[in-house]
This record gives sequence, structure tokens and C-alpha cells, in this order.
Amino acid sequence: MDSQTIITLLIVGIVISKTLIGVLIYFLIRKNRLLKSKQLKLTAANTALNEQAQRIRHYNEELKIAENFKTKVLSIASHDLRAPFASVEVLLTINDISLIDKEDLSLIFTNLKKQVARSRAMLEEVLLWTDSQLRDKLENTETCNIIDQINGILEMYSIEIQKSKMLVLNNVEQDFSVNIHKEIFCFVIRNVISNAIKYGRTGGKIQILLTDNKIDQWELTIINDGDELSPEVLYNLNFVNSWERKKAENKNGAGLGISLCRDLLKRINGSLCFENRSSEGVSVKLIFPINV
Repeated sequence: MDSQTIITLLIVGIVISKTLIGVLIYFLIRKNRLLKSKQLKLTAANTALNEQAQRIRHYNEELKIAENFKTKVLSIASHDLRAPFASVEVLLTINDISLIDKEDLSLIFTNLKKQVARSRAMLEEVLLWTDSQLRDKLENTETCNIIDQINGILEMYSIEIQKSKMLVLNNVEQDFSVNIHKEIFCFVIRNVISNAIKYGRTGGKIQILLTDNKIDQWELTIINDGDELSPEVLYNLNFVNSWERKKAENKNGAGLGISLCRDLLKRINGSLCFENRSSEGVSVKLIFPINV
């Protein structure tokens, strides 16, 4: 075999080997791309699974909180709703009511009246909260004149306001009307005003202010000039459970209303916030959505 043939064979061998190497490189690159594509898909799937797992954990936490809240609602409500029946049972065990002194009888019926009123309010609150939990959306809104609704609630507490010698300053404009879930609005205002009377000082004042009116929401602030709240109580009212304040201060009532208010406001994209105001007392800022 002459040298020319050898050179030719070498060249052919080199070309064939380079071709094979090129083919191998092509398949390796293609395989690498496929592997990278699968890796990206696996990464995306893993990310989606992690997000799903986080959502599931979040839902589980919400379910636990909701279950705990529901248990507290039912336990407190059942306790309060039993009170009037216990008082009536005591009356029924008395053989002759006429033998009771007029003052004692008046005191018994006064306490019974308070228990019935408190139990009825508690029943209405729990029913409203339960109804909100059974609905996906709370759409039964209506146009309400806000000052009319507030004045109606203040009339309900006129006796308590007179006994406490409080001055109520309602500075909401006469013609301010909004489209809102009326029952929830009245429920929230009733609870906040009730607390303002309960925790305000005798001879003090309660201010009701329309503090802001934006395109998508409006704010109402209710201020009572009672004692400022400790940081712990303030945190509990805003972020934990309102009944902790009742336990700490040994006040009457279920202490459940503000927690229900917070939950119901959340359902309509609203919120509430307690704040200490230097030299003014305690304020509750209520934020309501503007429904078109």
C-alpha cells in the first residue's frame, strides 16, 4: 500500500471519526437539553407542590383557628343563654311570689330583664355570625344613611348613657349614605358603642367621627375617654381574642363581641383597629368597603 493510499485512508478515518464525534456531541447536547427541560419541569412541579403544601398548611391553620373560635363561641353563648332560664327556674320554685318584698322582687325582675336582653343580643350575634359562615359571599347590601343607623343604636343605649352621665358627640355628616351590609354594620357599631360605654369613665364623652372617605373605603372612628390600654391588652384586642381583656379586667359580659366583629368585618373586606390616644383615651378605627 503506497503512501498516498495510506494518507487517503487516514483522512477518511479522520473525517468519519469527526463525523461520529459530531453526531455524538449532537445527541449529547440534545439529551442534555431534554434533561434540562425535564429538570425545569420537575423544579416547577416541585415549586407548585411546595406552594400547594404551604396553602394546605395555611388552610389547616385557618381551620384550627376557626374550629377553636367556633368552640369558644358556642361555649360562651350556651353559658350566657342559660342565665335567664336559671333565674326563671328560681322564680318558679317560690311558692308564693307575693311574700317577696317589692324591692327584692323589683331587683329580681330588673336582673332578669338584663339577662334576657343580654342573651337575646348574644343569640342575634351568634346567628348573624353563623349565617355569615354558611355563605360564600355576603351580598345583601343596601343603601343606608349612616347617622340614622348610629342614632338608632345610641337610642338603644340611652339608659346606660344617662346613668353614666356621658356626652355623645356624633360628628358624622347628616347626608352621608353608603351601600353596605346593614346587619353587619349595625352589629359592629352596637358592640363598639357598648364597649365605649362600659369602659369609658363616668361623666366622660364618646366621639363618633367620619375620619376618612376614600374611593374604595371609608373610615369611622369611635373614641371614649376611658383609661388607656396596656400593650398586652391592645395586642389581644387587635390580633388575638377580645375575651382576654374581660378576663384580665374582670368586666361583665361575654367579651366575645369584638372577636365576632373582626370576623364579620373580614367577610366584607373591612377591618377594625384599637389605638391609645394620648389625653383622649381609646379609639376604635372601623374600615368599611364602598360597595357600588
